[in-house]
Amino acid sequence: MAENRADVERALAELGWEVRADNEDFVIGSHGKHHLMVDFQDGEPVSVTISHVGRGGEILSRGWPGVDRLPAPKSVVRRLKPGSGE
Repeated sequence: MAENRADVERALAELGWEVRADNEDFVIGSHGKHHLMVDFQDGEPVSVTISHVGRGGEILSRGWPGVDRLPAPKSVVRRLKPGSGE
C-alpha cells in the first residue's frame, strides 16, 4: 500500500516534529533551526530533505525511505550538530 500525505503528517507529528502541510507539493516538519521536508509527486512521497538553517548550515537529501525510516528531531539535531564532521 502506498503512503500518502496523512501517513507522512501523522508519522512526523508522532516523532515530535512541528508539522506544516499548507502546500500540495510538500510537508514540512520543523524543530528549532532544523527542518525536514517531504516532497510529493502525484500524491505520493518521493524524497526527503533535511536542513539546519543556523550558522554553518547543512542539507541532506535522499529518496523516499518510507514513514518507518523517518528520523526523529533528536537524531537530526545530533547528526547536523555543528562540528560533527559528518
